[in-house]
Amino acid sequence: MRGLITAYEPFRGRKTNQSQLVLEGVLANQRLPSGWRGQTWPVHLPELRRRVQQVMANPPRIWLALGEAGKSSQSRLETRAHNRFDLEHDHVAAGNGVRAGLLESHGPPALRAHWPVVQLTSAMAEKSHLVRLSDDPGSHCCNALLYLANLEAQKNNLRPWIGFLHLPRLPSAIADHIRFIEDACLWLEGAAESYTLPPRNGLS
Repeated sequence: MRGLITAYEPFRGRKTNQSQLVLEGVLANQRLPSGWRGQTWPVHLPELRRRVQQVMANPPRIWLALGEAGKSSQSRLETRAHNRFDLEHDHVAAGNGVRAGLLESHGPPALRAHWPVVQLTSAMAEKSHLVRLSDDPGSHCCNALLYLANLEAQKNNLRPWIGFLHLPRLPSAIADHIRFIEDACLWLEGAAESYTLPPRNGLS
């Protein structure tokens, strides 16, 4: 698998999730580069751990993870993930287990998203896609996915590009978000062989 896009199912009683709706539109348009796939995951931390390990056992070259940011009005490209989770108000996502704490007891406090996020942001701005950089993906499953995936890559000395994009929960923006993801994937595909990233560095 050359590229992977993941999105989330609805959670906390909502009927839709912006990331899932956008991914469905992207897949329907069939504009992704050859060898790309899409998956929608449940918002459930134990299942997320299992799926991250499954993906990272044979990782794609590029993994673009999508999530919904309900309190944001602008898309956010996350630059790092943190070793924490807080699901006190979402027992379903916690899987009826521990609801807050460290994702990995001996893991680094933070991990950088290992992809050319600054260059991607500039390239998307040239195509009139509004997006900002963020260093705080929260403490829910979005942060967990980015942290655990990059931790697996670091442990196994792998160098896929793994990044997370938060999309605002704006039904009126779905068509724009679909074009954004298509343009981002095409840019990432073209850039994957061009950029040399620095060695992995776990800490913020």
